[in-house]
Amino acid sequence: MILQIDTAAGTIELVDPDDTERFHVEAPAGASDADIDEVIANNGAGRLVGDNAWISVEKLRGWAEGRTGDGWAMQFQMMLNKAGERGWMNDDRTYVMAHIVKA
Repeated sequence: MILQIDTAAGTIELVDPDDTERFHVEAPAGASDADIDEVIANNGAGRLVGDNAWISVEKLRGWAEGRTGDGWAMQFQMMLNKAGERGWMNDDRTYVMAHIVKA
């Protein structure tokens, strides 16, 4: 799963939601952290914190709805479980951490 941020348009697109083996936020190479944070926050998706973003689990499920194959819910939960074991989720497990990749 990749969340593609378009700082010019202020939009977020979930790319390849069936791929629960990887997860990151992709932003334009020249995007500032403030611009990335603004897009994430304005879309109700979370916030940028340092080099990472806290992304809403609920928003991820919503963006993936109707776009995934059978077994996705179980695979997604396994991804979240792994993230939780590594400390990449907040305490109430409503947000998951994603690295920011500028491409």
